[in-house]
Amino acid sequence: MSVCCQSPSRRDLIRSNSEWNGLDYIEVSEDQLTLYAYFLGKLPQELRENKPGLEQFLTLEGGKRITGIDILDVDPQPSDDPEKDDVLVIHLSRYGDFSRYRLKLQGIANIDPRYAEAEFSFKVACPSDLDCGQSSCTEPACSSAAQSGPLINYLAKDYASFRQLILDRLGTLIPEWRERHVPDLGITLVELLAYTGDYLSYYQDAVATEAYLDTARQRISLRRHARLVDYSLHEGCNARGWVCLQVSSDIEIDVEKISFITGLNNALPATQTLLSSRDLKQISSDAYEVFEPLVAETNTALQLRRAHNEIFFYTWGDNNCFLSSGSTSATMLDSWLGAEDRALQLQVGDILIFEEVVGAKTGLPADANPTSRHAVRLTEVRTDVDTLNTDEQNRPLPIVHIEWAEADALPFSLCISSISAAPGCYQLQNISVARGNCILVDHGKTLEPEDLGCVAAKTTSFECECPQRSVDIVQTPQRFNPQLKKFPITYATPLPPISEFVPASVLRQQSVCSAQAQVNLVSQPPQLWRARRDLLDSYPQDTHFVVETDNQGVAHLRFGDGELGYQPLAGMAFSAQYRIGNGEAGNVGAEAVSRVVLKDLSIDGIDISVRNPLPMVGGTAPETLAQVRALAPHSFRKSIQRAIIAQDYRDIALRDGRLQSVGGKLVWTGSWYEASVAVDPLRTTSVDTSLLQEICTLLHPYRRMGHDLRVTAARYVPLDLQIKVCAAKGYQSAHVKAALLNAFSNRQLANNQYGFFHPDSLSFGEDIYISKIIAKARQITGVASVKVSRCQRLFQAANHELEHGVLTLHSDEIAQLDNNPNYPERGKLDIVVCAQQL
Repeated sequence: MSVCCQSPSRRDLIRSNSEWNGLDYIEVSEDQLTLYAYFLGKLPQELRENKPGLEQFLTLEGGKRITGIDILDVDPQPSDDPEKDDVLVIHLSRYGDFSRYRLKLQGIANIDPRYAEAEFSFKVACPSDLDCGQSSCTEPACSSAAQSGPLINYLAKDYASFRQLILDRLGTLIPEWRERHVPDLGITLVELLAYTGDYLSYYQDAVATEAYLDTARQRISLRRHARLVDYSLHEGCNARGWVCLQVSSDIEIDVEKISFITGLNNALPATQTLLSSRDLKQISSDAYEVFEPLVAETNTALQLRRAHNEIFFYTWGDNNCFLSSGSTSATMLDSWLGAEDRALQLQVGDILIFEEVVGAKTGLPADANPTSRHAVRLTEVRTDVDTLNTDEQNRPLPIVHIEWAEADALPFSLCISSISAAPGCYQLQNISVARGNCILVDHGKTLEPEDLGCVAAKTTSFECECPQRSVDIVQTPQRFNPQLKKFPITYATPLPPISEFVPASVLRQQSVCSAQAQVNLVSQPPQLWRARRDLLDSYPQDTHFVVETDNQGVAHLRFGDGELGYQPLAGMAFSAQYRIGNGEAGNVGAEAVSRVVLKDLSIDGIDISVRNPLPMVGGTAPETLAQVRALAPHSFRKSIQRAIIAQDYRDIALRDGRLQSVGGKLVWTGSWYEASVAVDPLRTTSVDTSLLQEICTLLHPYRRMGHDLRVTAARYVPLDLQIKVCAAKGYQSAHVKAALLNAFSNRQLANNQYGFFHPDSLSFGEDIYISKIIAKARQITGVASVKVSRCQRLFQAANHELEHGVLTLHSDEIAQLDNNPNYPERGKLDIVVCAQQL
């Protein structure tokens, strides 16, 4: 269980119940070869008598470096004092490492599932100069997340960016001022200030023409010029996110008949949340944004259940509980609908959104932390019951165990229950809940089919093969380039292949590189036409077309010419069905989506409401003309098509997003050159064999003839580092040492920064400078002076690193210092904190 409770009241409940038992805690002997397992009361019936075979009731699991520890003997030691608990003495074959181990009971009746196992560490008695609070878990329970400050673009240098920067800053300082009209005095002053900062960089091309990439002003012309140099102009991407529905009764709705919109700013006389398509006809489309369900198949139905409106976490009767950061599992409270039926019908693949609904100290909804919200996609659902706790009808409480993917791990601590602030000091329950009935939606409104007209005939010719034979009429079609009436056209990233292992974070991702125009054409005679980025790869019979957007955002359709793509014949009639809504307009904040719109569907007697607990993300504005002019002429030079030198191999390998850096060199084998490529993956120092094979497959098409190719993992060099520090007056040595260990760790810190020796902070051939270590240590509060007394390769003699002030590394080497007692060969860090100046 990842639920951490600070008031374990369930323990007292088991002690008071003579029929139930469980493990209380584990003690380790000084030689670490004997365990003392204390029970919650007297020993179970199966363990009271000292006889052979008691080992079958126990299992020892865990360990990273040392595993497979055997239980040699088990001796029960019951206590004669009824007030004292019994203990089980367990003799082991060897002791374990510094990681956590778990002792489990098996095959014993009436053992509470909450206390059927106990965690312990073999090294709990090892000496440490840290305070107890520093060496234990100090994660604050049910605490509010720190609020980040406003983001300011300090790189603004032109009129538009200065103007937007000032407006953004004023929006933060004066949120009630929302005027954006040009005649407003405030906007006038903003534009004057933006012009003052922009006058040196302001220019205008007065002689631009459409014939050249550098001077073209029309977006369609620029798009075609850029494509000739192998550059694809993007038209942005729509936003995507989650909405949660609440229903008063269970209902099933087709996805094609439901959509969601943002608030209407009192445009309707009533504030009803359930609307029909007729209700929106009298309202301007600029007054709201539309979001539609994003599903793999459009003919599916949404299963909405009342019990999924709000699901409570189950803490097994304990208080002051929270889900710790990094959690990937939880237990939810269910309820009985009958003798066997349950209210919750959670399935693998369902989306749940965790959110804090009341303040952790006041219990008021207004004090809930709006940043404590997170979406997960279930990968496992198991039903269970808690026979120790019962409901009003004296039935065991039904519960549901859920798990989600590691990619959806909780990024913060989620408070579940706590004690209110003084003077009340009462118990607060259900501070956070889970929301079901969650649907993935994206920005855009599907319109009714639009008639585009027919293809006109350019010329008509008559051919007679011989006398008294029928005449053949040949019509040459005109170029057919219709334009769509509504804009902006929606560009969306296709939904990835859905499986039960796809996390919610992946489903929510968007990318302009793969965004496609949401336009489909149907012609008469019946043919389905598909939108493509270009027709360069289209064959003469492919019914493809291209969507090109002009400067005003109007979409123009371009068809093939009979060689690159099929050319529409004269007389063909076309109709288009498309979506509108694109770009940053869909990046609405949390709680912005608040209305449900039903199309050709009426629901009576059931209330339906909707909200988006999380903001919509991924909406990207179309690429500007200035960006295309700057990037297109040089894009082909950045795309390497053949690896000639070692740097080419490194650059091509870095196209794989899983790599942080790549090292490579050409090695003469005596007959030819071998390209030796070493890879450094992101956020880890271990390299999977499959990753090496995939990088080799990626590089092979670019390999120069005559070059052998070998892809290996990076050579990690473990370090032996000792730092002597003097604590400043008024600071405790243990606190200073704990801060230094954190700063020089290989972990990601609480402020989202990396430790000095994090794998992503080091790369190939980066020397370790003594001055950088001292500078890093001096940044720690409470450090008066610093001295590096040892800095060398682990298990090797010093090579004048202190005298030269640097530990040098080769081009294929990466420094490593994990300071993990389970893996001492991965680097050692020794920090000595003294009480006087060095």
